[in-house]
Amino acid sequence: MATATTVVLTVVTLPVAASASAGPVIDPDQQYAAFLAEKKADGSWAGSADPGDKAKAPATDLAAFPKLTDRQLAAMKAATPKVAASGTEAPATVQSVKVTAEGTSVTTYLPAPGVTPDQLAGNLRSRGQASVRVVRPAAADGVSLMAASDCSYGYATTFSCPVSYWRNEGWEDPYVRFNDHSGSSWPVSKAVPKWNTVQNIDSEYHFNSCSSVSGSRCVDVFSGNYGATGWTGLTTLYYASGSPGALSDSGAKIQLNDYYNPTTYGFTRNNVATHEVGHALGLGHNGYSGDVLYYVSNTREDIGGQNPVLLAGIYSVSR
Repeated sequence: MATATTVVLTVVTLPVAASASAGPVIDPDQQYAAFLAEKKADGSWAGSADPGDKAKAPATDLAAFPKLTDRQLAAMKAATPKVAASGTEAPATVQSVKVTAEGTSVTTYLPAPGVTPDQLAGNLRSRGQASVRVVRPAAADGVSLMAASDCSYGYATTFSCPVSYWRNEGWEDPYVRFNDHSGSSWPVSKAVPKWNTVQNIDSEYHFNSCSSVSGSRCVDVFSGNYGATGWTGLTTLYYASGSPGALSDSGAKIQLNDYYNPTTYGFTRNNVATHEVGHALGLGHNGYSGDVLYYVSNTREDIGGQNPVLLAGIYSVSR
């Protein structure tokens, strides 16, 4: 017997105050399409925003940002506040999963302060993003109960089980270069070196340049006024076929939303940039509000104690 289906239209109201200098609203997908059509062989793009002093930032210097030692990692882990399970929140994640000619892409969004994951998902769907979903761990999979081998450590979780990871591709450590096209207000040049201190994976900063290097990959970073979307940043990763969790060597990108003004919403752009680079390396959202990978924008700017331990574990095996 057929039953009637009721369609409920939800109107999502999101914060509307924007940065006075945000400029005209642009579409993030159209921005990326323009980049792919116009970029040069060396990874440069004429459409890159004014970088300010970042244009002078050198490639990440390992001597200035040496790898954390085992003792330092242990101390960082021990110093991380222990939060009772009852005091944690399920690290709800807003994602869009699409199957394209290039492979399966997963876009993870960072909600602006004051925007719940469900509100953000509703707003994205109203804008035509039909593949958006809100992912929450089941009660039996509480992050405090999982070990590193179960795709979680403490309150940091990865995108999927098995873990998301970059392959070595002939290097001692996976070699990931961040090709920054973002504007001067986004401190990507400061965010990337922080993550380069993590053992077993190398992260290198470049401004508007990422020439071909065998076995490395380029993660492109953009900024723009993407409008009142409800998100301050997003990361899109492609997954390779036949290797569960392995990331494809192309297509990865980060986009940082100029629309939301940190002085109005109570977050920092350093937090958002650091957060998104963590995603690009394989980390998921965190249920601890004092962590840079918390699932809502906040003011934490260092990489914390759990995150480097988790990443060092993910990349302790050559793949």
